[in-house]
Amino acid sequence: MNIKYRQLKAFILAARSLSFTESAAALSITQASFSNLMKELEEDLGLLLFERTTRSCVLTDVGRSFYDNLSGSFEHIEDLYRQMTEVGQGLRGRLLISALPSMAIGFIPPVLADYRAAYPDVEIVLKERTNEDVFRLVRERKVELGLGIMLGPDESLDWIPLFSDRVMLIVPKGHELVGKKVGWRTLERFPHIMMVTGSTEYAMRVQNLRLKTISEVEHVATAVAMVRNGLGITTLPSSVMGALNFEGVTAIPITGKLTVRRLGVAYRKESRLTRVAECFVEMLRAKSSAGT
Repeated sequence: MNIKYRQLKAFILAARSLSFTESAAALSITQASFSNLMKELEEDLGLLLFERTTRSCVLTDVGRSFYDNLSGSFEHIEDLYRQMTEVGQGLRGRLLISALPSMAIGFIPPVLADYRAAYPDVEIVLKERTNEDVFRLVRERKVELGLGIMLGPDESLDWIPLFSDRVMLIVPKGHELVGKKVGWRTLERFPHIMMVTGSTEYAMRVQNLRLKTISEVEHVATAVAMVRNGLGITTLPSSVMGALNFEGVTAIPITGKLTVRRLGVAYRKESRLTRVAECFVEMLRAKSSAGT
């Protein structure tokens, strides 16, 4: 069985308009070509679908039955084809992302806003995770893109660098460290509020710091609020500064090794990115090129 889409489309048009002339115009073909399509369809089916004279065109009983059973299914197929085409163009689908909380609060939201404006029918799923889990979700195919810090080579992932920021020490206004040079070892002298989802924990482990951790929190706003109220100090990346209320606190650059973070986006090496992901990566690169 060789089902021909163009024949069926022509039949649907003719059954609705009862005019070969109008139907031929809708398909942008000549009336003679349209008549040949209908003749071929009738020959393929072995049925007479239309009774035609020089003045009129009407459906036969079997033609009416064919149209009634075909039209709904045909429209569904066309709608499905249209949707799949839009998915292929990046206009529909799901954008699955994992990201460090610092990127989710600072760098990513403006990009998502531009992306939503350009692709309103794409569903966006953003999962905030620790740096290790950001890339684990990519490797396990639970997300398509992971935004974080690539701490070492990973043969399973491709990596696109986006921008760099630096680790900042957050202290209350008027703190004794304000205006002084601060290194990693300085942190050992003061009560510390640890960001359990942060990426500086790796740098702290490498420095073998002995911190006086008084609290572990998941959200950067919580850590800053605790510092503001004199409960301790914390560390945050510079890229989140514009997204938080820093009233009552001061940010001090930390000097030394691993104080500069290089952030980017990773995806599975063996997989071709979907168009929705490609479009988002293009926007990430454009924002990083323009500066964060």
